[in-house]
Amino acid sequence: MSISSKQEQPIYKIGEVAELLNTTPRTLRFYEEQGMLMPFRSNKGTRMYCEDDIARLQVIQQLVLLDIPLRTIQNLATARPESHNGDEASHKVVDLLNKMSLDVEKKKQGCEETLQQLSIALQLVTQCFGCSNKPTFQGCKNCPVEEQTNQSRLFNLIWDQNKAKESTTL
Repeated sequence: MSISSKQEQPIYKIGEVAELLNTTPRTLRFYEEQGMLMPFRSNKGTRMYCEDDIARLQVIQQLVLLDIPLRTIQNLATARPESHNGDEASHKVVDLLNKMSLDVEKKKQGCEETLQQLSIALQLVTQCFGCSNKPTFQGCKNCPVEEQTNQSRLFNLIWDQNKAKESTTL
């Protein structure tokens, strides 16, 4: 986008954009240094961001939240301008997008599994509402929930660690 068309949109200074996106000016400068963003500058050198820049930053933030490596985001942001022609650029972009798609799909599967584990754990833990026993292996020896904890791997984190220790010493 040319500077003149950027100037037709509302413009924001770096601090305003950082606040809007709940990030820091340093982070925005870093993205610029990495070639992921090119805000235009005023005559005095002030970085000025338009709505398109903000949309680009939101995409970067979303990818970062998904733990996409910054190098991959940078490669995606710079693939076209650094390519000699459209064919080269399109192949680079397709390769990057395919790799990112596979990575996100793996994360999606992990999230779905975690959601399932959370659901099971919530169902089990709510059965403890109103229980007056101490929440330990010793305090809950005949606990109906304790008998079901193998349904959720999450209970390896939640449930009493002494259960495993005591059951191995029996």
